[in-house]
Amino acid sequence: MSESEQARPSELPGATSAETEREPSVENPYARSVDSFQEPPKTFLAMLKHLGPGMILVGSIVGSGELIMTTKLGAEVGYLLLWFILASCFLKVVVQAELVRYTISSGKTFLEVYNGLPGPGHQRPNWLTIPWLATVLVGFVAGVALFNNVDPETTVLGLDPVIWIPALVFGLLAVSAVVIGRRSVVGDSSTGRPRINWFMWVYLVSVLLMYINGGAIVGGAGQAVELALPGKLGVNGSVIWTLVVAIGAAAILLSGGYNVLERVSIGLVFTFTLITIACTVLLQWTGYAVTWDDIRSGLEFRIFPGNLMAGLAASTIVMTALAAYAGTGIGHYEMITYTYWCVEKGYARNAGESVPGDEWPRRARGWVKVMYTDVFLTMIVYTVSTLCFYFLGAAILNQKQIDPDAKQTLTTLQQMYTSVINEFSTGALASWAATGFIVGAFFVLFSTVLAGAAGGARLLTDAFCVMRLIDPADYPARQKSIRILICVSLVTGTTMYSMFTNPPLMLMIASLVSVVFYPALALGTIWLRHRGVDERIRPSKPTTIFLWICGLALAVISPMVVLYALALKNGWLPSPV
Repeated sequence: MSESEQARPSELPGATSAETEREPSVENPYARSVDSFQEPPKTFLAMLKHLGPGMILVGSIVGSGELIMTTKLGAEVGYLLLWFILASCFLKVVVQAELVRYTISSGKTFLEVYNGLPGPGHQRPNWLTIPWLATVLVGFVAGVALFNNVDPETTVLGLDPVIWIPALVFGLLAVSAVVIGRRSVVGDSSTGRPRINWFMWVYLVSVLLMYINGGAIVGGAGQAVELALPGKLGVNGSVIWTLVVAIGAAAILLSGGYNVLERVSIGLVFTFTLITIACTVLLQWTGYAVTWDDIRSGLEFRIFPGNLMAGLAASTIVMTALAAYAGTGIGHYEMITYTYWCVEKGYARNAGESVPGDEWPRRARGWVKVMYTDVFLTMIVYTVSTLCFYFLGAAILNQKQIDPDAKQTLTTLQQMYTSVINEFSTGALASWAATGFIVGAFFVLFSTVLAGAAGGARLLTDAFCVMRLIDPADYPARQKSIRILICVSLVTGTTMYSMFTNPPLMLMIASLVSVVFYPALALGTIWLRHRGVDERIRPSKPTTIFLWICGLALAVISPMVVLYALALKNGWLPSPV
């Protein structure tokens, strides 16, 4: 969300002329006061004017989870995992909403809150600085590049590359930590370094894998352009187009034009989703029609088909399911960044600072209601689109035994749309269907690039604020950091794609983050419900029960899926097919 959308002091009831002069404290969406607040809307139509964070979420979800991984899962197993896709859409909603309830209650950002969770923690080391984190990023990219280009048989001191390359990178980072630590002693007193807990370390490590995730999306957008202009830039055309897409995204985000493009992108995403729904409906008049028996088979809680696609291992299907689970519905990173979009939309600030009495709880409950409306409308949109993408993959790609992968990912997905239209026409209509897919897929993926880069930059900047590498009260410094990190994210993502050139594989690698994040998000939200939320705006008993059910399910699914995949891959369990 651009700064132009933030409420002006004069627009906030209770704001005085003196407060108007204190521009940074009032305009900063991450700060709130007793005197600055806004009454919540009372009718559904009035609420619609205050919705928006969920629409950004839709733009960030459809590109990675629905378009790529959901269709890939349908292609690999047919309808069998329909139950898993539905669970992925429904389980995360209440956790997402209750995280924002705590943000409205406390006025704190997500990382501020989670840095205060129970568990191991210690004072920030003096070497944990922005220069050292930059060194980590460079070392990570160099390590991935080295691993991709070294012969797997190359050994150093008798060690395989999978061992000596990480050891080399960690060694260099340790040396840089010592050097930076000695230099930062002057002017960096121990009293100025805050406590950081276990979750902050987990988050900082996860950023590296999420850059791979970002690379998959910007690379997918590059593949869409290459599909539209095949061979124009040579053999590595998709990589070059990926760079062009990244530059375009950076230009839009840095120019402050994200607000306008957000509306355009959301319109295009909805248009593409409607086209997808239309194609799904048209399936019923083709040889790919979805039957009630197909749907029934998808609700039998089975995992593997009787016969696997040629060259496909059972463990690969399990990892595809994990990647789809991490990317469909609302992903773990989207769940976190949603709290920041709600902050920038003004939900927490509009409630005002918590004070005794009845006025603040009334306002806070009103803004929680607005947020829940945003959450549930978003859930309807992404659940419908997810099911349509899954049905298309299961009905068409599985029947044709085609698995979207590597540089042919978008080309393969295009066949879902053209296969449906070809049943009705082989002329101009089929050609328009192919073109429509390319345009739609590009804007779906491009909107995800924008939302992902903007959201990730806000999250990492907030980490700098929590660690006091940036003054949390200095909003211009926060904005500057966000702009820099947007560029870092896009450059790193483009570099990652140039090394992998396989969006589905990159999304699978990034989905490993969910093994830690979903349990932490679920259990942490349950803890906050009982220990953190102001008792005056705590959720109802039915909501609390639903939170416990969904939270415990989220806490165990990802770790169990990974353990199951490892057991199958290493022969600890017999192959189910």
